[in-house]
Amino acid sequence: MEMEQPQSSEIKFQTVDLYGGTFKASLPSGLVDMSNVRQVPNHQEFYANADTGANVIFEINEMVKNVDDNEAVEFFFNNLAKDNDAKESKIARQGKLDLPGCKGYHTSYAIGEHLVNERLDNKGPELRLRVHMALIRLKKVTSDFLIIMAVPVKSGFSEKDGQQCEFAFETILKSFEIKSLEVFKK
Repeated sequence: MEMEQPQSSEIKFQTVDLYGGTFKASLPSGLVDMSNVRQVPNHQEFYANADTGANVIFEINEMVKNVDDNEAVEFFFNNLAKDNDAKESKIARQGKLDLPGCKGYHTSYAIGEHLVNERLDNKGPELRLRVHMALIRLKKVTSDFLIIMAVPVKSGFSEKDGQQCEFAFETILKSFEIKSLEVFKK
């Protein structure tokens, strides 16, 4: 994934501490910390924009040991589709990443789409999601760390909208920093 410095004056970012300051990242300013709205599992940090339906989830998982580093992001991308009862799942691009705040860790990404139902009870219309996923394998603490950004692809979704998604995801990744792994020792 090209990590060049994209330019966009339309998106503003805010820096947030994650998991009590263990990690930090810059997120688009319109995203709200969902733990202030509803219960969020302890292994997740969940931010969403109610107006657009876009969301960013940071997730700590036990490391999947039977999956090779080079295949792990595809495993998680497909697992997310399965968990969301996606009717379709397609990866358009995937590869390795070199993230400034994650030196020494295997990092990779996948970008694609999931076709899901808009409602959790599967009684609503279909919704196409653009899914951007990054995986950081934290082998020292046997954990897989995911950064997932999902954006609804609704009618009128333009090439410019797609470029802004790319810009937002790249900004999140470039700003992501592992500050400490002490939380894993508790």
